[in-house]
Amino acid sequence: MLSVLIPTYNYNAFELVNELHKQLLKSEVLFEIICIDDGSKSTLNQQNEKINDLPHARFNALKNNIGRSAIRNYLSEEATYDWLLFLDSDVLPASPLFIPNYLNQIQHKTGAVFCGGIRYLASDENKKLLRYKYGIKFEEINVDKRKKRPYKFFFTANFLIDKALFHKIRFEEKLVKYGREDLLFSLTLKAENFPIIHLENEVYHLGIDADAAFVSKTKQAMENIAFLANTNLILPKEGNLLKTVYYLSLFGISYAVGKLTHFFEKKAIKNASIFYLNCFKVSYLCSLKKAL
Repeated sequence: MLSVLIPTYNYNAFELVNELHKQLLKSEVLFEIICIDDGSKSTLNQQNEKINDLPHARFNALKNNIGRSAIRNYLSEEATYDWLLFLDSDVLPASPLFIPNYLNQIQHKTGAVFCGGIRYLASDENKKLLRYKYGIKFEEINVDKRKKRPYKFFFTANFLIDKALFHKIRFEEKLVKYGREDLLFSLTLKAENFPIIHLENEVYHLGIDADAAFVSKTKQAMENIAFLANTNLILPKEGNLLKTVYYLSLFGISYAVGKLTHFFEKKAIKNASIFYLNCFKVSYLCSLKKAL
């Protein structure tokens, strides 16, 4: 019936696995939970080893890092059942009916993708962080809005997919850095006319990075976008960022904007500012425009 697949890296995933395990036992369905650490060699894996004590659950740590796309493909190959529930390790279900909500959708469907959505905990500490601000603005989207633009609001942190369909699409393993593997995956689904069905079945994203770490990851994500455009895996004007870079280049100012990358990067970190973060994204892509 259901294979729950959790890639992790330097994170204690036991709380998530334990909660899912409880819900799955109550649901009385055939299931497995597979959690694999992508070569972090973290001491937190001592906690993750406890997953192996749970029936129908297992944890393994890879010796070497293979990347965010490859680890998800590897998990799918390890899966036994026909439905794959992918979850990031730093999330927790927002509802005690998280698993039943998904099971209700798949009883009579094949060839489908379901996206449950993301929430953020509004703690005083989180509210100060750029990652939280970004998540609230661009990721914590209500289900009605997500349904209007289903491919735009696809996130790999929480989605269910028919196994046969996943093996037709898969994640692009050339993407080894952080970020934007979800963009290419959703665009491929759209190109192949596979629907994404959005549900009100969110998870809380708990792994909120410090500002400097988040900006660093954002930088890697922009490098992935440049790579995707350069290798014709996406169109050169796919999405708002690449469109902006295209028109800045058309007007002959992309080089000058690219020179401001370090300025915007420091401002984004110092002020925890989404405005400066967006400026940084455009500026850094402009500095990479030879790759575009």
